[in-house]
Amino acid sequence: MSPLNFRAPLFRRVRQAATGTGFLLALLAPAGIASADAPAGSPNRQAPVVLRRVTLEFPQELKQEIGRGTVVLECLVDTDGKAREIHVAEATHPAFARVAVESLELWEFTPGTVNGQPAPMRIRVPFEFQLSIEEILETVAGRPVFMEVRETVIPASQLPAWPRPKNFYIPRYPPELEGSGKYGKAVVNITINKEGKVINPRIVKVTYPEFAAPALITALKLEFPPQVMANREVIHVNLDIQFDFKVPDKDQRAADKAKAKAEKSKKK
Repeated sequence: MSPLNFRAPLFRRVRQAATGTGFLLALLAPAGIASADAPAGSPNRQAPVVLRRVTLEFPQELKQEIGRGTVVLECLVDTDGKAREIHVAEATHPAFARVAVESLELWEFTPGTVNGQPAPMRIRVPFEFQLSIEEILETVAGRPVFMEVRETVIPASQLPAWPRPKNFYIPRYPPELEGSGKYGKAVVNITINKEGKVINPRIVKVTYPEFAAPALITALKLEFPPQVMANREVIHVNLDIQFDFKVPDKDQRAADKAKAKAEKSKKK
């Protein structure tokens, strides 16, 4: 049974971020339903069907601490198509349970039937909550990051000097790749706004998918002097930045050891 996924699509919220709207969540999967008050094994039993779903906000208090969660609700779908007697069967956090219950209370169903007649049925509805990459980045940055820029954005290649950040940071090597010996790069396209902050970062090229998130997070840490034209006008500037990922020393030793062991095995 597939859970409902409350994950916002990648870069769906560019315009919403500019207007300051909330972290609305999108449903990507259908509701799973099971079990009923009707006699088990009835050959003409039809389960309820969701007619209208309502999605609510990712719990605000969990954005800084938890990026995902799951809830399983049990309820009775009455003959009027409303969810009643909602019970939390499982929840990774009470706040997720609260949002799931508030959402399910607003849903509308085609009631289940037995022998063609509407009948109340008990169902289980799994929910999955997950922040989108945009929401994670804005939470980490503590500010709006994705927005529509209505003014002209100047490519850095057209400036007399390439923009240089006040400080440069090295992205953290992904913990999930430790011991793998993998290395490479991630190229991030960014826009420098008039305050010198990075907005609208996006991955242009990446050697391994695991390098994408730390590269984006590191790009958001960069701060530049405001970029100014010859006429003293402050402008938006667009450019690509490359971040290199090197194998940590201990991982390199482990990788070399594994390689030597593999070569020794081949000789045998």
